[in-house]
Amino acid sequence: MKNILAGIILTFTLFSTNAQDTNQRIIIDVTSTNFKVYQSVLLTLKIMTASHPNTQFDVIAYGEAVPMMMKNRSVVADQILKYQNNDNITFTACEVSMSLFNIKREQLLDGILTVENAIDEIVKKQEKGWGYIKSGI
Repeated sequence: MKNILAGIILTFTLFSTNAQDTNQRIIIDVTSTNFKVYQSVLLTLKIMTASHPNTQFDVIAYGEAVPMMMKNRSVVADQILKYQNNDNITFTACEVSMSLFNIKREQLLDGILTVENAIDEIVKKQEKGWGYIKSGI
């Protein structure tokens, strides 16, 4: 729990220095199976979108975190679905992980995007200037 709180504090510190920057783009990397990590990620999104409405976020789940984005399995499905109409927030699942865990596209919540390989996607976005937050450390 201390690590989750530290991550949230770090996020707020980073954003407070550039509150007026409208080109901020942040990847939130989720690999944990801990539902408290999912809740922390969604709390961060709630707070940050209120104070920085122009910032783009991509929550990328891979490995054992993909069920976070599944119908009938996600403990945070209702919270994720609240962001469906926010053009600055995307939730992305890794197809490699989905294949490994035998998860079909139709099992994902509505609006969840997929990428072939989450690691590749993260690297490409970082090369384009996206910031990076590793959740759940």
